[in-house]
Amino acid sequence: MKNLFLNVLLCSLFSLGAKAQIGYQVSLLNTATGEPRANVTVNATATITDSKGGVLYTGTQKVTSNDFGVLSLTVGNAETFRGIDFAKMPFFIEVSVDGKSIGKSQILNVPVAEAAKTLVPAITKEELCSKEWVTDPYEKPYDKFSFNENGTCNWYKHGSIRVCKYEIEGNNIYVYYTTEHDGIFDTLTHLRYFNGKLWLND
Repeated sequence: MKNLFLNVLLCSLFSLGAKAQIGYQVSLLNTATGEPRANVTVNATATITDSKGGVLYTGTQKVTSNDFGVLSLTVGNAETFRGIDFAKMPFFIEVSVDGKSIGKSQILNVPVAEAAKTLVPAITKEELCSKEWVTDPYEKPYDKFSFNENGTCNWYKHGSIRVCKYEIEGNNIYVYYTTEHDGIFDTLTHLRYFNGKLWLND
């Protein structure tokens, strides 16, 4: 077929609140000429999956490309990200046009993080420092973390201990540690607080 679809996938907008929708743009090009396929009406299906392949959302809409061949899709609703497991990030979006897949792309973590802040309770320093945390409960051996009020922490990993520093942002904990024993905390790992547990997200 001469008129195949090429895609430029852009996660352009994430509006929180009642609608909580992702604005997503897909560019349709004629592969033979490189020209945009302007003012054509197609059926576009968007599917959002997590890192384990679980389907979080799927929906089809009839849309018409603009003069530049760009389709503007509205994906999801207020329930799309409510109650899902943010430990299974990153999330991906795949778009098919008239039944033909035209690409899969990771959803930008900035808008998803904003949704997580709204939908998932933040963790306080007091709560974080109240106990030793076991991460990745489905993997062995477990990683363990203990956090101190002064911003330092200990990471127990496979029988060794790493001294680290941490910052809290909403339900995200950013842990900085050194790999060269030079006292420079220049390596980052990421933890996410969800449903009363910490999940290693690096």
